[in-house]
Amino acid sequence: MFENLHQPYPFNNHFKHNAKTIGLVGMSFVLLVLYFQPFGINFLKSENDGYFVLGAGVMCVLSLLANNLILPGLMPGTFNTNSWTVLKEIIWNIWLFSNLFVILILMAWNVNQTELEALPVFRTGALALLPLILLNLINYNHTLKAKMVSVLDNSRRHFFGDEKMVPGPNKDFHLVGENGKDHFNAVLSDILVFHSSGNYIEIFLMEKGVCRKKLFRQSFVFLEHQLEKNDHFAKCHRCWIVNVNRVETMSGNSKGYFLDLDKLEFKVPISRNFISSFRALTQADS
Repeated sequence: MFENLHQPYPFNNHFKHNAKTIGLVGMSFVLLVLYFQPFGINFLKSENDGYFVLGAGVMCVLSLLANNLILPGLMPGTFNTNSWTVLKEIIWNIWLFSNLFVILILMAWNVNQTELEALPVFRTGALALLPLILLNLINYNHTLKAKMVSVLDNSRRHFFGDEKMVPGPNKDFHLVGENGKDHFNAVLSDILVFHSSGNYIEIFLMEKGVCRKKLFRQSFVFLEHQLEKNDHFAKCHRCWIVNVNRVETMSGNSKGYFLDLDKLEFKVPISRNFISSFRALTQADS
């Protein structure tokens, strides 16, 4: 049993995914408490009760943001995904629960809710446990989805062979997977755009005249280093890298700009920092 505590455990340290997840957890917490009215308490009976729920939701979000986004950045060695174990995950969840528990206790005292003082420890502990359960469920679903993609990729290679393992004579772009075993090879001119998607990269490329999407496990930072000396690709957004030879037009206004690429059915967002360079590119082509 104790040996299992030292088994590797996936720790999600992706900033964008965690920020979205925590925001979703906060909204779900407020809606579930207001709708289901746990412990038979009407949280909308008085104005203070409503403020308590909304304030508790906001404080839970701030606590989770500080612990899941800021703390790992300050202590990268402690939150190393390669050394994260089941025991560390248990301790981490206890720490998060204690933070949420203290926050809700202080919130209850601050709004002076007399009706909620009947079972303060049990009630507050159960309420503090709710956002933690939601957070772990969403993270578990994200991890399960990533594993399913990996299993499907391995199954496809097993039954149909892995054409990516041996580069073809005309495939001039090569990318190694995060595990060091997977390989992606393609004709450089066929690739339209790269998109960061959690721990994966979405690759949109042309195959037999049709635009297809490939999911490849590798960090976006690694891809940037791979392409930094490649004149065919340029970063247009923190999550997007485009094939500059495929860019046709740039459109938009002060609310947002987008790139239109040849054969790509959707528009690619462009950050303000890259507007001038891509405007010059599209004007030169026209």
